[in-house]
Amino acid sequence: MIKYRFQLLFFILTLFLVLPVYADKIPDNPVPDKDDFILPLPNNRQMVFRQVFIGQGEAPFAQRSFRMGDPDGGFKEHPTEVSLSGSFLGQGKSGKDWFYYMAKYEVNQGQWAAVMGLPAPDKQTDDKPVNSITWFDAQQFSDRLNQWLFANALDQLPKSGASPGFVRLPSEAEWEFAARGGAMVSADAFDRRVPYNETLSNCEWFNGPKSSHGKLKSIGRLNPNPLGLHDMLGNVSEMTCGLYMIEYYQGRPGGFVSRGGHFLTSENKLRSSLRIEEPFYITGGSAPPKPNKKETMGLRLVLTAVVFSDRTAAQTYADAWDAYRSGAGAVTPAAVSTAPTSEKSKVNIDQASQYLERLEKMAGNDPAMQQELGRLKSVMADVQFIQAKADEQTAYAWFKIAAERGFFVHLESKKLPTVHQLIEAAKAGKREAMIEKLQTRLTEIEANISQAMENYSVSLRQLETLGLEARQIAETRYLKFLLENDAAQQVRAAKLVAKHLQTLTKTKRTAPQEWQKELSTLGI
Repeated sequence: MIKYRFQLLFFILTLFLVLPVYADKIPDNPVPDKDDFILPLPNNRQMVFRQVFIGQGEAPFAQRSFRMGDPDGGFKEHPTEVSLSGSFLGQGKSGKDWFYYMAKYEVNQGQWAAVMGLPAPDKQTDDKPVNSITWFDAQQFSDRLNQWLFANALDQLPKSGASPGFVRLPSEAEWEFAARGGAMVSADAFDRRVPYNETLSNCEWFNGPKSSHGKLKSIGRLNPNPLGLHDMLGNVSEMTCGLYMIEYYQGRPGGFVSRGGHFLTSENKLRSSLRIEEPFYITGGSAPPKPNKKETMGLRLVLTAVVFSDRTAAQTYADAWDAYRSGAGAVTPAAVSTAPTSEKSKVNIDQASQYLERLEKMAGNDPAMQQELGRLKSVMADVQFIQAKADEQTAYAWFKIAAERGFFVHLESKKLPTVHQLIEAAKAGKREAMIEKLQTRLTEIEANISQAMENYSVSLRQLETLGLEARQIAETRYLKFLLENDAAQQVRAAKLVAKHLQTLTKTKRTAPQEWQKELSTLGI
C-alpha cells in the first residue's frame, strides 16, 4: 500500500513539474523544420519563415516568368503572364539562386498582441490567426515589427548588400508563386488548382463538417504545401500589398487584394488563384464608412529587401541591363504578352509597316526614296515568309513528338491491367519472387507513362508558342502521313493532341491527369 502511495505521489509531483513547461511553450512554430528561418519578436515570441527560390540562377536580372490565375476564376482570374524575382541570394537546388522569405504560418493572435503591445490572448486563441483587423492595422503591425527588429535584432536580419531585410505584406505574384509550390514542383503540378497530391482536408481548412466546421483553426495543424507553408489556401484569407486590378497589373486600380480562401469557403472554391477585391472602407446604413475588417481575413508576411541596396548593386544592374534587355529580358511579360511568337512578330511588323507608310508620305514624289522604301517592304515580306515556313516545320516536329508520346502512353497503359492481374495471381499463389518481379515491372511501366506525359506536356507548350496557322498545317500534314500508312490508332492519338492543344491555348493550363486518362483509351 505504501508502495502504491509513493508511486501516486511521484506521478502527481511529475505532473506539476511538467505543467509549467507546457504552459510556457510558445505556439509560433508547431511544426519545426531544419530549414526554418526564425526571427525573434517581443515577449519571447518568434516568427518563422521559409525560403522561396525562383529557380533561375544568380544573374542580376534573373527572374521567374509564370502564369497567375486560373480559367475557373472567370475573367477576374484570367491567366496572365507575370515575372518575379527574389531579394536575397542563397544556395538553391542547382546552385546559387535568388529567393525571398514567406512566413511559414499566418500571423497568430499572440504574435499580434506582442508586437502591438496588447494584453496576451488566452490559451484557446493564442495560436489562432489574427482576424477582424484592417489593412491599415496590418501596415502598422509591419512597421512596428520592423522598428523592433532594427532596434533589437538587426544582426539576425538577412541582408541584400548593405541593406537589411524588412517584413511587409506580400505582392500577389509572391503570394501565388508560393501558394502553387514555387520552384519546388514540376510545371504540371504548378498549373494545378491546388499543389497537393493528397486529400485537401489534410492540408487546408475550408467550410463543412469534414474540415473547419465553420470555425477558425489554430495555425500549423494540417500538412504544409511543397514549400513547407501551412494554411496557404484556407483558414483566413490573406491581405496583400497591391491594389486590385482585374488584369492583375493593368486596368483600373480599386481596393486591396485578399488571396486564398478561409474557414467559411466551400471546398470546391479553394484554389491557388483565388483572389478577392476588398474595399479599404465599408459602409453600413447611414453611418460614415469605416475601415474594412472581417473575421475571415488575416495576414501573412514576407521578408524581403530593397533592390538598390548599395552603390555596388546599382552599378551591377546598370552594367547588366543592355545584355539582359536584348536577351532574356526581351521575352519577359514586361516586353511581350502571352501571344504566340508569330503573333508577337506580326505586331512588330505591323508597327514597322505603319512607320513605312509615314515615310512614304514624307518621301512624297521622290522616286529614289520610294524605290528604297519598296525594297524595304519586300525584305520585310521575305522575312515574314521565311518565319512562317520555319514555324510550320517547327510545329510539325513538335506535333509529331506529342502524338508519338501520346500513343506510347496508350500502349504502356494497356499493359497495366495485365500486370495487376498477374500480381494478384502471384499473391494468391504466395509466389514471393514473382510478386517482387512483377512489382518492379509495374514501377517501370508507371515511370514510363509519367516520363512520356511530361514530354507530352512539354511538346504542347512548345506548340502553343507557335501561331494558329502553323499548328493547323502541322496537324493536317501529320494526319495525312498517318492515313497514308494505315495507322488508325495513331490517328486517334493525333486528334487528341489537337484537342488538348486547343484546351491549352484557351485556358493557358495543362491538364496532365485528364489527358493521360484520355490517351490511355484514345478517347474511346
